[in-house]
Amino acid sequence: MGKHELPRRSRLLPVLGIFVLVAALLAVGRFATANDETTATDATAEIPTESASDDTETGPTEPPRDKKRDKPEKNKSAKKNTGESKAEKRRKRILRNRVQMAADGLPAAEATFRLASFNILGASHTAPGGNKKGYAGGTSRTGWALQLIRGNNVSVVGLQEYEKSQHATWSRLTGGGWGVYPGLQVGNKGVRNSISWNNAVWELVQAHTIPIPYFHGNLVPMPYIQLKHRATGRLAWFINIHNPASTRGPAQHWRDAATAKEIALMNQLQAPESPGKLGVPTFLMGDFNEKSEAFCRVTANANAQAANGGTRSPCRLPSNHGIDWIFGSTPGVTFSNYHRIDGGLVNRVSDHPLIFADVTLTGEAPYLEP
Repeated sequence: MGKHELPRRSRLLPVLGIFVLVAALLAVGRFATANDETTATDATAEIPTESASDDTETGPTEPPRDKKRDKPEKNKSAKKNTGESKAEKRRKRILRNRVQMAADGLPAAEATFRLASFNILGASHTAPGGNKKGYAGGTSRTGWALQLIRGNNVSVVGLQEYEKSQHATWSRLTGGGWGVYPGLQVGNKGVRNSISWNNAVWELVQAHTIPIPYFHGNLVPMPYIQLKHRATGRLAWFINIHNPASTRGPAQHWRDAATAKEIALMNQLQAPESPGKLGVPTFLMGDFNEKSEAFCRVTANANAQAANGGTRSPCRLPSNHGIDWIFGSTPGVTFSNYHRIDGGLVNRVSDHPLIFADVTLTGEAPYLEP
């Protein structure tokens, strides 16, 4: 060893010590940084990743949900928030069924209702100077007529001798719950032969009048309407008429002309759209002022049946008959429980009976969705 060697080492030692210290400090720094990064990542992982979205959807006051139960809870909430009422769900279910029925070529559900015809005796006949003494005024009698219609669960009625003042009473007492056509829509002549229906059971689809010869051949508008049965969607045509009596001179000619037009209209309305199909069921009702003449002609020429029976060929009248009739199409229509009420309150209302029958619509006739 030279004389200068030892002192040289002594000088290098502090420098080496500094390098070692710096290296040690750097190593400690890297270890601390790595440890801090790991801690930060772990802390972030501990925060539920859905907490922010949950607060946004449900509000900050809602307690956090268990992640495992989160999906079922969301499904439950979706069901509750559809906003569909029971009626809407029922409507959709019926629509699905009807669509399937249509696809399968099946008919609509049967419709059952009660149909009536009632000549309620015009108010002018019982007013001062009228020709029907001993009856109450038109307003009282109209109220009783409505009581009879409602009390016997009738949902469609053909009204004859239904005058302007009686229409006002009928409309006031029904309060819009019953539709009336034509009422006053075609003037004072048209109101006398109107059809009324319960709006809870039926919906008006079409309404028309046809000019029918009355006294001395004067043309009077008489109604025919198409109604839709709300519960089933089935359609039906209703014609209401009043043919002239011979109280103002011989009227057989005009009755014949009137009946011919009524038969033609019935055939037109019930005609199917294509061969082999069933047309819309059609009803012709009213005061015909004829017995066998009206029955035999209508049943033979309009492919129709009377609500109270009888046979077409040979023509045999039903036992319980008068000059007021209800006829209906032969295919797709079944009549039952025919009544001809002539007494009691009916006799206080009118000099005509109240006639009604139950009707069932069947078969593959055209219909609209309910």
